[in-house]
Amino acid sequence: MPVTVVQREAKKTDPEPVPQQEPARQQEDTEELARRLVEPVSRLLRAELRHGRERLGRLNDRRR
Repeated sequence: MPVTVVQREAKKTDPEPVPQQEPARQQEDTEELARRLVEPVSRLLRAELRHGRERLGRLNDRRR
């Protein structure tokens, strides 16, 4: 059975422009995101450090 191959032309679409925020608003958003991320990231870092100490056999941090 013969097969006919038909190629379609790709539609050329321009990407939608991203709405630009004013710099002050963008900075506020960045600062809010940083504030919201500090707690979870610091918790993860403390857990990773604790895990490293446990792996080495030191259960407490003698530097404090």
